[in-house]
Amino acid sequence: MKTQSWPQSKQTWGDAAVDGLLAGVIGGLVMAVYVLAVGLSAGQTWQTVLAQFDPGATPVPLTGALTHLAVAGVYGALFGVGWRLLHRSAPRLPAVAAGLVFGLGLWALAVLVTSSRPSGEWLRALPAVHLALAHLLYGVVLGVAIQRLYR
Repeated sequence: MKTQSWPQSKQTWGDAAVDGLLAGVIGGLVMAVYVLAVGLSAGQTWQTVLAQFDPGATPVPLTGALTHLAVAGVYGALFGVGWRLLHRSAPRLPAVAAGLVFGLGLWALAVLVTSSRPSGEWLRALPAVHLALAHLLYGVVLGVAIQRLYR
């Protein structure tokens, strides 16, 4: 009698985290381009938009951009590890669907954090629909990128 076993991934937990980090940075770049486009169409300068991501007292555009990418990378690493766990139990689930749900969760977290803190004022200035779309876009790109890296 032949026994069957779960297919074992050759990917380690560290690989999953690094793949997620890379996918998160890619998603963060796409999200930043979207937020920049929204800001520019609203009459803001690119420096103003990027500086809004800097949590310091005197915001700097480069610091804001790097902070945004760092946060996107950390969330991507968390997603990468979570995707490895989820993919083991639900191998047919598309990563893009998981990314979409993850992006929605990050949007909800952003709304909670910014509504309870005075430092979140700049995010509240972004129209709610654009804040939601930016996070959903991040999640979709994250899912697509992780699926491509996971193969």
